Amino acid sequence: MGPMRLAPRYSVAAVSHVGRRQNNEDFHRVMRLEVPQGNLLLLAVADGMGGMEAGEWASKVAIEAISEAARAYAEHLKGGRPAVGLSKVMEKAFTLAARRVEKEAERLGKKGMGTTLTAFLYADWLKEGVVGHIGDSRAYHLTPKGLKRLTEDHSWVAERLREGVLTRTEAERHPYRNVLTRALGLPEARFDLKEVHLGPGEGVLLVTDGLYGLVPEEEWVLGKDLQASLEGLLAEALRRGGDDNVTAVALRVE
Repeated sequence: MGPMRLAPRYSVAAVSHVGRRQNNEDFHRVMRLEVPQGNLLLLAVADGMGGMEAGEWASKVAIEAISEAARAYAEHLKGGRPAVGLSKVMEKAFTLAARRVEKEAERLGKKGMGTTLTAFLYADWLKEGVVGHIGDSRAYHLTPKGLKRLTEDHSWVAERLREGVLTRTEAERHPYRNVLTRALGLPEARFDLKEVHLGPGEGVLLVTDGLYGLVPEEEWVLGKDLQASLEGLLAEALRRGGDDNVTAVALRVE
């Protein structure tokens, strides 16, 4: 009998709320897959757009596609085949999600249907993960010292902010603040990938704009109880008007 491997302990949490909208166009997932090496974890949030039920459908299609890619990778590892880099897996997952959303839009006659997608795939035996991102949902690195943003918004306002054309206050109030320059379903479906190493006490938080649009990140407090912390942030967003769907998922290594 070989040495016993103790999987690192971690906590996961998730919240989602329709806010003051008719329906929830946000979709999220937290999934754990057991593989011979340890656990593969997938966290994802998607914020759909396209009105009627199109946005709701787009975000679901994107998350199902990315989950399918993660499950295929887990099967690949169970089959004893050599491990592929996580970035490669995420790249394939996002490409699949983009293709599915475009195909569904044609099939359903829902031109203009699209979604953001921000996901984190984590291999606990490597303590390594990768963030994939398109649109304006965000990923943050949780460290004992505080939050560090891992993604850049693909939005018209964020681009003007980076160019120094708009100030932060102007950007927050701008009528175009919800206009995306990149999303799954748009012709420019280029996504970003970022590798993340998680040490003890570190984690990753994924959120849709319904949260950070109302409760700025400087005010976020993430205590020991991750689920209670996310519920607190959600309650605060709703207290401040909750004019959009609000979704957040998080993972922390103990």
